[in-house]
Amino acid sequence: MLPRRAPSALRRPSLAAAPLLLLLASCTSWKLEHPATPPIPSSTPAPDDVAKVCVLRTSVLALAVTFPTHDNGTLVGATRGRGYFCYFAEPGAHAIRIDADEAEVATLQAQAGKAYFLHEEVDNYFGYVKCRAVWLRADAARAMLQGIDDFELVGVPGDERLPETGSVVKAAVAKE
Repeated sequence: MLPRRAPSALRRPSLAAAPLLLLLASCTSWKLEHPATPPIPSSTPAPDDVAKVCVLRTSVLALAVTFPTHDNGTLVGATRGRGYFCYFAEPGAHAIRIDADEAEVATLQAQAGKAYFLHEEVDNYFGYVKCRAVWLRADAARAMLQGIDDFELVGVPGDERLPETGSVVKAAVAKE
């Protein structure tokens, strides 16, 4: 005689474990909110004396994974799922690091008065999440920004400092 099959809840561990997985996913030290008004809207032109950098993520892959982003070592924001954030940068050299399971670095020679758009393309290889940083033209970025919300970083791990709204990230080598 064949053994009896286990009740359906026990045969589907992925469904039975879902509440536990959701609880663990919510225990991240990176806290993001969608503010009613973005601190720096993507549609706002760059000021004459600094550059504006917007980082956007449109992928539905790895929605629960946070991508903290640093510019020349300064935390500037983060994304989780579909969304974006913008910040100001001094004219000059910038190394923008996006942290996932593997760090990705994009470089920029920023010019005052210009806006730059960095797209986080997401790859998920059986739970190993990678980001590919791709610079976009303004028209392509504006089309992608339709329908996604701004992210504001409101909580960080103890070894990080929250970005100050409107602050300007220093260039590695100032423009002369």
